[in-house]
Amino acid sequence: MKRILRLALLQLSLVTAGCEVFTIGTPPVEYKILPDLDQRSAEGVVYLFKAEIDNLNLDAASFVLAQKEDTPLLALEKYEMQFEVARVGRMIRGTEITEMIVDTVSTAQRHITTEFNYITQLTFTTVKLDDRWFISSIAD
Repeated sequence: MKRILRLALLQLSLVTAGCEVFTIGTPPVEYKILPDLDQRSAEGVVYLFKAEIDNLNLDAASFVLAQKEDTPLLALEKYEMQFEVARVGRMIRGTEITEMIVDTVSTAQRHITTEFNYITQLTFTTVKLDDRWFISSIAD
């Protein structure tokens, strides 16, 4: 009887020896892989727009906007868009992007539904002009 008990205890100790019962230290940090902050991708132009809004650089944020006719904005149109960019900036400034869903409409147009701090959700319509991406509209 003692021999069977010892054998069972030995088997139990061998099985549990490979299992982690306690974790010492902090768990590893999971890092998000973010696209480059440039106009070479549709997601990147949204991150670039958000970065410029966070830095209170409305001129640079309006630089990545385009018309619905797939042409970049003229200087006067960029100036007129300053109030709209400032309004969007008040909504998303200082928040983090928590989710981004990309819907490909065509090879040159994508709808990017972006969630900020699990609360605010905006849809960016992006268009590709030549080799750069621009934001053509922002919807609540």
